[in-house]
Amino acid sequence: MTDLLAPLSPDQTLLLQTMADHYVRTGDWPTWYFVRETLNRLEGLDADKLIQSLPRVGPQPGMGVSYGLSWEPRFGYIQDDVKPHLTVAAALHVPSLMSVMAHPFLNVLRKLVEIYRAVPLEPDKVVQAVYTAKTIKQALPSISDLFMARLPEILNHEPPTFGGSKWAEDGEWIRDLGRDISRYAGLSDVKSYVARVTELMPEPVVIGAEPVRTGPSHRFRLPQSVIVRQLPTSPMGFNSEPEESPAPESQPPAPVYVDESLIQELEAKHSTTKWSLNKLIQLLRELNSNYAMENPYSCHMLLRAILDHVPPVFGANNFEQLASSPPQAWKQTDKDYLRQLKNFKPQGHDALHRQIRESADLIKMGYMPPHAWLEALLRLVIDAL
Repeated sequence: MTDLLAPLSPDQTLLLQTMADHYVRTGDWPTWYFVRETLNRLEGLDADKLIQSLPRVGPQPGMGVSYGLSWEPRFGYIQDDVKPHLTVAAALHVPSLMSVMAHPFLNVLRKLVEIYRAVPLEPDKVVQAVYTAKTIKQALPSISDLFMARLPEILNHEPPTFGGSKWAEDGEWIRDLGRDISRYAGLSDVKSYVARVTELMPEPVVIGAEPVRTGPSHRFRLPQSVIVRQLPTSPMGFNSEPEESPAPESQPPAPVYVDESLIQELEAKHSTTKWSLNKLIQLLRELNSNYAMENPYSCHMLLRAILDHVPPVFGANNFEQLASSPPQAWKQTDKDYLRQLKNFKPQGHDALHRQIRESADLIKMGYMPPHAWLEALLRLVIDAL
């Protein structure tokens, strides 16, 4: 298997960025003609070779379920008018895709796991779990209409939700929810999601075959004596009941700064409070994502933004006022945490506003305050909503 998390070459990164820039601006992927000509005219690069060089896990394209940083309808040759897509995994290499595609998809994936597990079981019936756009909107009230319009296309190309939509008479889509969705529970960020996809992706099952180039794609020529073992598969395409084999090496969970349960409590409060929580929830998810990727400047900026965002919930104009005059009913420990967070704010100011200079200017991950301080503040926010 290839490592989807490994750094890319500058040329590979440029390919992804060229495709992503148009998507971020418009919500639509550019034609392959545009991508090919852009890279050729500006850098003299061969886009067809670059897209085939991108890392991919699973069997060879055309030989079974596989997953990579891009999706195209036919591996090896892409017609000019075709619009290849980037996947959620590509967001690890193109940060601009995080907020418009990767983070919202993970939010949806968490809810799909909950929806699947909440379907009641009946001893004398086979119950098929399904979900619709309306289901997603009810579970995630803060999700944007723009992302919802993009969602079916994204679902088609991610392993937990492979498969097309069914369209009802009213024009709305409905999708089946396969049992393998539960294998994607407990994922905190994009890195842990990609690690899980890699862990669950089936290995090639062809034994003793040699790849033979037969035009635009690779095919396998099988010796007559070779027997190909058919693996049992689930509706999602993964092995549902694999024969005895060594267990895959588990990936360590990605570190998080804010406990996922607190973020989920905020999502649950969104529909019952007068405050709009979508920005706060997104800031927290971006903080966790950047913390996992060890981006110290981003973490400092996001933490400061969160501190500046929440004071109105407590009737304060700014965080300094809240920390200096907290409600009397608060416990002394919580008041102490707020004062510590107030003392942190100059570091956030430093990360945001210090201009370039001749001497080194470094802010490190170790400078972030303890998780407990912010989580205590979030608990106070949840209790006040």
